[in-house]
Amino acid sequence: MHKSLFAKVWIVSTLLFAWCGPAAALVGADVADRAVQRYTVVVTSAKGKCSGVVLAQDIVLTAAHCVQGFSNLQVGGNSGGGSLPPTALSPVNEAVVHPLYKPKDSGSPDLAILKLAMPLPGPFIPAVINPKSLTEGDDLIAAGYGQTSANDKSVGTVLRMVLMRVSQTTRNWVMLVRTGDDETKGGHGDSGGPVFAYRGMHSLVAVIVGGTDNKTMAVALSAHYGWIRETMEKLGAP
Repeated sequence: MHKSLFAKVWIVSTLLFAWCGPAAALVGADVADRAVQRYTVVVTSAKGKCSGVVLAQDIVLTAAHCVQGFSNLQVGGNSGGGSLPPTALSPVNEAVVHPLYKPKDSGSPDLAILKLAMPLPGPFIPAVINPKSLTEGDDLIAAGYGQTSANDKSVGTVLRMVLMRVSQTTRNWVMLVRTGDDETKGGHGDSGGPVFAYRGMHSLVAVIVGGTDNKTMAVALSAHYGWIRETMEKLGAP
């Protein structure tokens, strides 16, 4: 892309990010620790915001419904730690939607991989994908920039994380539920957020794509590991 045109696109994308405002948080969750912050970003379109997870310094995995059909996509995040609000980091050059994704089929692989125009800054690092299959009863960590409640009209600024448990596995996706008495569920804006196995180091096992009143739906990555690696290679990831 010509440098002057690239500059104009970057300016417009930055303004779009500011106009849409920062996202809110997972319901019933706590402020994300530094490790989870380094893996997680905000994905912004003209429609609103979703979450995403870093796979390489210029590659992000998110939900397909967050990016399909949208232009001027932008990625941002918290590069300073703590509860600082996300800032614009890079426009998106290319969005590759999973070839089997169907918007009207909630069980289809709701995944997309984004190629960034610029690499993410040093504080961000790639998450390690864990190709293990998930089973009922597995405890996992979910993170995202979604609403704190259905009535939350404010634009939050804090990435949140919460412990959740697999309650059901069907067609390569999983349902996650709370592990305690507090309300815990994905809110609007959490789609694309990472789900980690947390024994030892964090490893990425699923991506949030939606939910119901008391459950959060996520796509398990075990069946899509090959597509993810192949797409990353085509996009120039090491």
